[in-house]
Amino acid sequence: MINIFKKKITYQVLRFLSLIIIVNINSLIAQNNQTHTLIPSHVNKFQYEIGAIKFTGNKAFSSADLQNLILSRPTDRSYEHRILLYYDVQLKYPYAKKIIPPIMINAFDMALQTMINEVQFFEQTKAENDVLTIQDYYNWNGFHKAKVNYTFEADKSGILNILTFFIAEDSASTIGSLSYNGLDSLPPDLESGINSLRKVRVGERYGESKLNNEIRTIHFKLLDNGYYNSKFDIPLVIKDTINNTDSIIINFHTGKRYKIAGINYIDSTKGQNLVVNEMKDKQLDFGIGDWYSISKINRSNNNLLSLGTFDIVNIDTSSIFKPQTDSTLSMLVFTQYRKQQEWGAGIYVNRTAFDNFTNIGLELSYSHRNFGGVAQNFNIFGRGEVHDISRWKPPDFQFQLGINFSQPLLFNFDRARFGLAWQFILSYSNIFTDLKLGTISFPIKLPVKFPEFTFIQFGSIDLLIEKQIPIDFDNAYQKALDEAVNDVEREKVINSYKIYESLNKYSKKTWFPSAVIIGGSLTGDTRNDIFNPSSGYYFNTSADAFGGLGIAKFIRFLMSYYLFSRLSPTTVFAFKVKGGLTVWGDQIDTYVPFERQFFAGGANSVRGWASRRLRYPQPKGEEYQLETFNFVQDFVGSGAILEGTFELRFRFPRPANFDKLISEIISNIGLTAFIDWGNTFHWYSDYNYQYKWYDYFTKLAVSGGVGFGYMTPVGPFRIDFALPIYDPSALRDQTILTRENVIKDLKIHIGLGYSF
Repeated sequence: MINIFKKKITYQVLRFLSLIIIVNINSLIAQNNQTHTLIPSHVNKFQYEIGAIKFTGNKAFSSADLQNLILSRPTDRSYEHRILLYYDVQLKYPYAKKIIPPIMINAFDMALQTMINEVQFFEQTKAENDVLTIQDYYNWNGFHKAKVNYTFEADKSGILNILTFFIAEDSASTIGSLSYNGLDSLPPDLESGINSLRKVRVGERYGESKLNNEIRTIHFKLLDNGYYNSKFDIPLVIKDTINNTDSIIINFHTGKRYKIAGINYIDSTKGQNLVVNEMKDKQLDFGIGDWYSISKINRSNNNLLSLGTFDIVNIDTSSIFKPQTDSTLSMLVFTQYRKQQEWGAGIYVNRTAFDNFTNIGLELSYSHRNFGGVAQNFNIFGRGEVHDISRWKPPDFQFQLGINFSQPLLFNFDRARFGLAWQFILSYSNIFTDLKLGTISFPIKLPVKFPEFTFIQFGSIDLLIEKQIPIDFDNAYQKALDEAVNDVEREKVINSYKIYESLNKYSKKTWFPSAVIIGGSLTGDTRNDIFNPSSGYYFNTSADAFGGLGIAKFIRFLMSYYLFSRLSPTTVFAFKVKGGLTVWGDQIDTYVPFERQFFAGGANSVRGWASRRLRYPQPKGEEYQLETFNFVQDFVGSGAILEGTFELRFRFPRPANFDKLISEIISNIGLTAFIDWGNTFHWYSDYNYQYKWYDYFTKLAVSGGVGFGYMTPVGPFRIDFALPIYDPSALRDQTILTRENVIKDLKIHIGLGYSF
């Protein structure tokens, strides 16, 4: 019996030891198999690249959202990198080493080494931290029971290594109760306002981000209503795992409520003229006796900076001039002045508003940013300008002498701020070879700034007093009549010069202004960047009308809307629509000023047509003498416009492994693809042409193309290539599909800044 018992014990011990050995051997085999199933990197055979990252089991959150949370990244070789890697592998085969010089192989290795940042190796510590990050994210969003783990294996085909995160979400907890403590002693109106900010509700899924946003919003409301020392504790979350609910307690410490008892200024003038305190007081949205308000302080800071007189503005509490009490604060406004007087001379490029021409010019100027001690801006300038540089034709030019004056703030009305600006300009411009235009203009503008949270942030009330005089009109008109070879051409000359003939007669008869125009505009602008927007909108609407004196008797309306949306880190979608209409009733001895006429076509309009050359119906060249034909196309506009654009804007990302200068150059290169549509109607040379109501929609020209640009501080310097897709004025072959020799219609435009 004893021997049998000993044998059984010996058997069990051996069996147990054998099981331990088998388990360890299997573990070693598994580790060895995993090591061998993973694909070594071409860069380092002892490391393994992450070829792809996958997430399984995630239903509440997308894989893209989870990828943005973690530190692990897949290898992402550029196109150039993949080509170099392919040839580097080929060069290292034994047969290649026999015929390829070692210096070439080394050169490939060195080139690949400069791109090493594109290669991502698996790191166990990083992957484990990613597991904790994902689990924390689920926990913060109510999935307190979620479990996460990972594997790192080669795929079945053995092409790449895959890092996979396995997620067991389980069910999300809901909010069982939500309590705010410390807010029960607030004034009734403030308590009501705070209650309206409470968007987190009992019964909904717990979400830490939404809860924190609500707490911060309530805290800002307190800071905005006198509670200068208010603060809050980290929310206490009590989890009920049985009922899968969360009880949340938030403790606020409001402290006492403070009013402003004093406002003082410290100025670092750097030798510049002082802006008087009365003017600075007008920029402040708060005053003595008001409750402390952080938003009013921020707005006041922006108002002072908008004067253009200061480099730095800082508004904060201080006890230097007046001690702080348990219910009052003293505010200190610090300003650092910028240089106020400047002389300037230089070449500039701009874009005119009414016809969107890209122009280049030379300007001499003197400016003073604080002319009278109340931040007035005074500017004297002289400039010569060449218009529409994107077009291959004899240039139009203009010379100007002028004075600009602006007073940034005259008065406040509620929260709207009214300023004043005026100009006095003498200009001389060529209409075409034989006709010039002299102009004396005095525009006055009353700009208005509305609160930033409204759809409309800016507005203006406008008055223009102008005297225009055609120079050599009689000679130009008679020359055109003499060159007409038949009655049809003669009639065209008479109609084409009619709008300027009325102006010529009036200028000979009297020195009174030829135009007194009153108007106004409203503007909303939420673009994140004026020159290179990727989000937001721009909206503008304006109206102009006869002001009771002169012969500019018309009413004109114009509206524009731009929208920008980022589709990816490198791509932006942009949309534009623009519409305008002029009511020109009494056409006898009246005119519409050139700057109030509508033009279409060109670098910033419908790019399949030359600038100013798009209208419906299109004039026929055989009915005009050549000079008259060029004149009416370029210098006689229309009474209505409707146009728009769909545009994709792509900008190359900055390469990570290139020389810094080369990377900068590449990242500044941009491409665009666009579809433009639009037309102008009621041409002033044929104003009474009879349209059907649907012509305004069916006779819209369409063009498409691509553009190349290089980014500058004021937007891209660009070259656009465009082709007409649909030409409503063509008798035959209206579409690009039926037209022969399409390339002859290609238009090339040069522009500074995006088209809108």
